Order: sequence, then structure tokens, then C-alpha cells
Amino acid sequence: MSFPGVLEQKVFWALFFVTLLALMLRFSHFADLGIGNLFYASTIRSMGESWHNFFYASFDPSGAIAVDKPPLGLWLQVLSTKLFGLNAFGFIGPIALAGALAVPLVFVGAYRWFGLEVATIAAIVLAIFPESVATSRDSTMDALLMFVAILSALILVYSVENRPKLLLIWAVSLAVLFNIKFFEGLIFLPAAGVYIMVRWRNQLVEKASLIFGSGIIFIVCASLWMVAVELTNVDSRPLILNDPNNSPISLAVFYNGIERVFPSEVTIFQPIPDAPRYSAALQAIWAPAFGVGDAGLFRLFSGANGPLLGSILCFGLFGVLSILVTKRSLLNGPVLFWMIWFLTGLVLFSFSNRAPAHYIESFAPAIAIMGGLGIVRGLEYFGVFKILIAPLIFVFLVVYNFAVTTDYPVLREMLSYSLAGGIIIYILFGLLRTMTNLKIAMPILSIFLFFPLLTSAWIVSFSPRAQITQPNPVIYATEEFAWDTTSQNQSWRRVPAEKVLEKLPVDSSAKYRFGIDGVNNAGEAIAFTGEPILPVWNEYRRELMFPPDVLRGFLETGELRYLLLSQGRIALGLLDEVRDITGEYCEYDEALSADFKSWVVFECGR
Repeated sequence: MSFPGVLEQKVFWALFFVTLLALMLRFSHFADLGIGNLFYASTIRSMGESWHNFFYASFDPSGAIAVDKPPLGLWLQVLSTKLFGLNAFGFIGPIALAGALAVPLVFVGAYRWFGLEVATIAAIVLAIFPESVATSRDSTMDALLMFVAILSALILVYSVENRPKLLLIWAVSLAVLFNIKFFEGLIFLPAAGVYIMVRWRNQLVEKASLIFGSGIIFIVCASLWMVAVELTNVDSRPLILNDPNNSPISLAVFYNGIERVFPSEVTIFQPIPDAPRYSAALQAIWAPAFGVGDAGLFRLFSGANGPLLGSILCFGLFGVLSILVTKRSLLNGPVLFWMIWFLTGLVLFSFSNRAPAHYIESFAPAIAIMGGLGIVRGLEYFGVFKILIAPLIFVFLVVYNFAVTTDYPVLREMLSYSLAGGIIIYILFGLLRTMTNLKIAMPILSIFLFFPLLTSAWIVSFSPRAQITQPNPVIYATEEFAWDTTSQNQSWRRVPAEKVLEKLPVDSSAKYRFGIDGVNNAGEAIAFTGEPILPVWNEYRRELMFPPDVLRGFLETGELRYLLLSQGRIALGLLDEVRDITGEYCEYDEALSADFKSWVVFECGR
């Protein structure tokens, strides 16, 4: 067989196996995932109720509130639920598939410019990246965004290197990214700008019209939905969640833009007066789990982020370091784009106001490619000095991985097994090469890939599933949680929505079955029942969901006949504004309240 024929076979089998690995990690135990993140499950289910809800990304079936994200990814998920039903395959299937298919795209992107070995390792890095595996198994749209981002990046690179007119198609792909999760999808724009300036530095005048035209295409395509919603009379569309101006443009710029990056108060995680224990728990556990209150140089490498992100990020950093120190000539090509994309994401999410782990998907392809370069070529780039560098890198990775698993005994045990297994496999691989004509080498640093692989396997097999959605599942590997079987994870439900609906009389004149405090409480109730349930209080801003006159209108007209309010929030004084208004129209229902522990039922408009 000719050399090209052998190479083609190697490429095919490498691509096949890395894609298979990605699919296995993202779809194992898939049915157990339930309906994923209930905030989005509520939205997806509600959007499927009518074309009006579909277009405006309605959070609730009655179309009162619009979710605080653009609709494109959600539209895909709505269509999926129509095909596969209200289950894991309907809600999460498109996201998991997108996360898996991003892996062969990374392979394709790395293969052309860096060769088979780097492409294979880069694809493996993304396939086993614990953060990407966890995010792909949830109904948030970040893995879909990552898939479109790598596709967009490939279009850009091919445009700059070979076919400049593809830049117009790239502009459309940017608009698609923007309409999945606003600015989160545009993290690579600084890298793209520098890359274009460097590669076209002698042709900028000639290419100016092309660049300008691409910018116009992006602005027009990206803003179509926002402008359509902005121009709609506010009485004819849902109230936009988490934007005080009730504007999609304001929502994109502030809540999903500036407030994510620059330091500001994240209300939901602020201490609650007279509730020190509760506040301490929020600050110590849940706030950092959502990337709040822990900004700093080591945010992505410490705490629960260490096993989830840090182990893989170290490979990317080594790739950057080796290129900057010894191979700066590579910066005249696509490496420049991948490296700046990697560094932009690293800096942004280390110091931004909010950085939950799933945001890392926005630069995961760059992590994978820089990691692949670090593992395969990093030591080679140091030439004769690699005999000194290799032991230092090896020791650093061992010490770092043991340090970040100190509080996670399950993962610490896995680390020991992975290192032992990796070393044995490396030795056996070397013996096999000596005894046969095997041409493929196993980079020594790839020994450390077995740890993120086992971490991902733990996430797939043992971390909580069935609607328990946290940005970082590693927090469940501590002794405090001690999750060891999925059967333990079924008692987490907070809102007794089905039981409440059974007890409440059906009132055909009421628009809503009941109101409830909290967006997430309403999301849980809607996701499981599909009934029109109205959140009357917003925990993200600790304020009324609607202006007081609007809430009074619901109560006066009889559109809202019952309220289900949390005893805990009432006791803490969080619902005083709600009670001030409902006190005029509602009465405590002692008989109904007796059926629901920790909840109080009010009947309104008697």
C-alpha cells in the first residue's frame, strides 16, 4: 500500500476513535439525565406551546416572561422535543451531539496545520475534557455554542489562509453565535482581529472592503431578532427576564455583557441580613460553584475547578510557553489565532465578575489545540533542553494534580490509578514499538490524560444526575456530599407542583394555576407539569418580578387566584414586597398550607 494510502487509513481510524470516545462519554447513561437544567427545560417546554412563545423565547406557557437569553439554540431544542419527546433526548440530545461533533472538527482544524499526531491528541483532549463532558450533558446551550465556535474558527482560518471571500460566511457564523448566547460566543474576536491584521498586513487596503462588508453582515444578521423584539409593543410580547429596561438590546449589553465581566454585585449570592449561616453557605459553596466571588489569577486552577479545568489548562499553558520561548516563528500562521483565543478566554474568565465552569466552552477548542501542541510538540520545541524540561513538567503535573484533589478523595484515588496505569501503558507502548514496526509514538505527557479521562468517567457514571444541575459537578466528589449511587439523587425536588395542582380547584377564569416565589421554583414547576405557573418574585434581583401595578392587576382581575410562597423566604423578609401587595387581595389558606411542608398557600380574590 502506498504511503498516502497508509496515511489516509491512519487519519480515518484516528478520527473514528476520537469521535467514538466523545460520543460514549456524552451519551452514556443518557436517559438518566432527565430533562436537565430546569430553567431551560421550562423555557423549551413553554416555547413549544405556541408560535408566539417560540419566537419570543417565553419562559412560561402563558407568555408572560421571556428568558434572558437569545432564542436560536432554544429553537433547536424545541424542535428536538417535538421529535423525541420531553426527555433527555429531546431536551439535551442536540447539546450532547453538538459537544461530541465538535471533537472531529477540532481534529480537522489541527490536522491540516499541525499534523496527525497533534490533531489526534487535541481531539482526545476535547473528547475527555471533564468540563466539556459535563456541559454537553446538560440543557444549557454552551456545548452547542462551542460546536458553532469551532466551525466558525475553521471558516476564519481557511478564509485568511486560502479563500478570503469566505470571510463573508464567517460573518454569518458570528451572527449565529451571537444569537445562541450573545457575547459569550464572540470570545475569539480579539484573536481573529490580530490574526487577520498579521496575516493580511501587506493586503489590508486591498481587503478593507471585504472586512467592512463582513462587519456589516454580522451586525445586520446578529441584530435581526433583537430589533424585531425591540420594535414590538411591550404589551404584545413577554416581559424580558433580568433586564430592568425590558429591552433585548439592553439585556445583551448589560446583564449578558458588562455585568458578566466587570465587578458588580451579584444579588442572588449577596449575604442575607439576619441569616449568617445561610449567607455563609452561599458564599463558601454555591457562589464559587457558579464562578462568583472567586475572581483571581488561580480561579480556573483551584478548588473544584482544579480537577474539572486545571489539569487540561496546564497542557494549553505549556503549549503557549513552548511556542513563545522557542518557536515564535509559528506565530506567523494559524497558531497565532489559537493561542490568542486561548489566552483571551483564560484571562477573561479568571478575572471576570461571573465565570461558571460551562462558560469555558467558549474557548474549549483553543484549549484542545494548544493542549495538543503542548503534549505532542512542547518538549520537542525545547530541543536539547528537553532532558531538563521534561522532569520539571512531569513533577509539576504530579504535584499539581495531587494538590487539587486534596478535598476530593474519590478523584484522588482515581489520580493514583490513572498515573500508575498511564506509566504502565507508556512502557508497554514503547516495548511494542521496539518489537514491531509501529510508527506511532505516545508522547510522555499523554500519561496525564488518563486523569481527566477518569474524572469524566466519574461525572458520567457517579455524579448526580436527573435534573441536579450545577456548573461544576466536582463539588459532589467531596466527603460532605459522598454521592455514590444515582438512586440517592431522586429526592432533590423542591416544589411539590404536581401535588399542589391536585389540591387546587380548577378555575377556568384564572390565567395562571398559581403564582410562586422565584424564577427557578417556577421553572421546576413548569418543566414537570407544563402548566401556566407565574413567578411573582425574582431571586436573581431580589425584587418583584413585575411592577406593583401589574401584579395588582393579576390579582384584581382574578387571573392569579393562588400563591405558593416559601416559608423560609417569608421568614427572612425576602418576600416583604410581595406580601405588601398580596395582603390587599389574598388570605392565608390554612387547610391547603397544612399539606405542604415549608410552603404557605394563599387564596386571592375571594
